[in-house]
Amino acid sequence: MEESKLEEFEAIITSLPDMVFVLTESGRYAAVLGGESSEQYHDGAFLEDFNLFDILPKQKAIWFIERIKDTLSANKLMIFEYSLAASDVDNINPSSGPTGELRFEGRVSPLKSLRYGERAVVWVARNITERYRLEQKLTYQAEIDPLSNAFNRRKLFESMDEAFYNFERYKENISFLLLDIDDFKQINDIYGHQAGDNVIRSIAELCQSEIRHTDVFGRIGGDEFGIIYRSTVETSLAFGERLTALIALSSSQINVSISIGVSEFKENDTNIEQIYQRADLALYQSKQAGKSMCTTY
Repeated sequence: MEESKLEEFEAIITSLPDMVFVLTESGRYAAVLGGESSEQYHDGAFLEDFNLFDILPKQKAIWFIERIKDTLSANKLMIFEYSLAASDVDNINPSSGPTGELRFEGRVSPLKSLRYGERAVVWVARNITERYRLEQKLTYQAEIDPLSNAFNRRKLFESMDEAFYNFERYKENISFLLLDIDDFKQINDIYGHQAGDNVIRSIAELCQSEIRHTDVFGRIGGDEFGIIYRSTVETSLAFGERLTALIALSSSQINVSISIGVSEFKENDTNIEQIYQRADLALYQSKQAGKSMCTTY
């Protein structure tokens, strides 16, 4: 009777739609069950008795070991998300499952009994690739301006709020650059709106190629852009002057220039509106002084 129940239990586990792994604290596969759908999972039956370090790149194996230890330390269900492709796993048959990088949700629970004399966990891996891609697409649509491929106004000012929080907490040197295309209405009137759109795209592309990964670039609206630049106001001003020169030099059939206003984050600021207003005043000064300039206020 007990043997019959055990066989039934194993049959139920094996037929589970998701992959189920029993992994020891050192990373040994004590059991591999479920995941019969080749549309969702690769055949992982061969993994049993292998160690994570035998079949995964070192850094990925370390990540999984750390998650196992986190679960055993917390002694409760833990949920992690991660990416993995067939090419990451040695000896796996790529044709036994889906192609490309896959996204998984790992639901990891500690086992009460030992496996091979070690503490162990049950790791249920659910393929969430389609959900993840949809979430990424929705995030992209919510944050990216479709014309310039830069952050949109909402995302830019969210990033500015974050930068202001870091400034207050860590006293970082941060400036905000407000960019405006000079005489943009005339460009639209003379050359047409399609040409105006192309100007916006080209300026956005140039700015994105010049900023660092620590900086944030976005389109505020119309012909106006903003850059959160992590540096002193002097360096930010020099960066703005370089941008105005590069854009003037890059103009070909249509003469294009930009004006920039720079405002540094100050200790007596209480919100980002004050920073933006100073940048706007500095931008006005640049326009009044002859355009294609960068000034600070």
